[in-house]
Amino acid sequence: MKKEMEQVLKEISLPSPLKNYENKLDNIHLHVFVVTVKRHRFPSLFIMEDVSGKKLLNLSVENPFDREPCIYKLSSNVPEPLLEFYTEFFGGVDVISSGIFRTPLRVKVLRSVGDETWLQKIFLRERVKGEEFFTFQQRVSDENLEKLLRVVRSNLRLILKNEGIDVFLDVPPWVKEDHITLIHEIGVLLRKKEGIQPAQNPMGQAFLSLRIPYDRFFERNFNLESFVKNFLENVRKIYEILVSML
Repeated sequence: MKKEMEQVLKEISLPSPLKNYENKLDNIHLHVFVVTVKRHRFPSLFIMEDVSGKKLLNLSVENPFDREPCIYKLSSNVPEPLLEFYTEFFGGVDVISSGIFRTPLRVKVLRSVGDETWLQKIFLRERVKGEEFFTFQQRVSDENLEKLLRVVRSNLRLILKNEGIDVFLDVPPWVKEDHITLIHEIGVLLRKKEGIQPAQNPMGQAFLSLRIPYDRFFERNFNLESFVKNFLENVRKIYEILVSML
């Protein structure tokens, strides 16, 4: 994917409006113009440009507009190569956003291409501060990236977040309506046993949520679809035992 991103960046012309806001920004050199495209549940693709014209094209787990305060939201024409590339990889675009942000941007990045000197400065700043956003990509191998892209194309209900992959479990068809609270409590106990946290913003109609950390997801023998299947099977076993005792 990195080679394709490099080619897209070469084809992009992005007039930056930063200089038009110089008198309104406390330090223009600490701000970037950002254009993002995103489809629900898929990674976000965003290009960022500083006042000197340096550019970075980034694939991130979240949209910067969902994590960071945008100082000025702007209307901007999205470069056609950006739309074409994203649509080819992810099947469409649901959200297009552009605006001015103050750096640093705190979104976990899977891949970056562009001005290497600028990128290395970002890496250094994060290492000094003990943060992992743009540097996250350094431990996402091509194999792990493919694994992540496969799971977002699966039938699981999920959302990619900085903190991990939020998975939402629908009420199984074998559960009686008045037993939904029961299977929720069973699920909570099993979730604690697995050492997994819930999602912060549960999705409607889900009886339980699981937040899978990226460290665990990227383990060689970990398969998220199999994990969810086994988790639900264990919920069912305990549920059937308890119901038989009622």
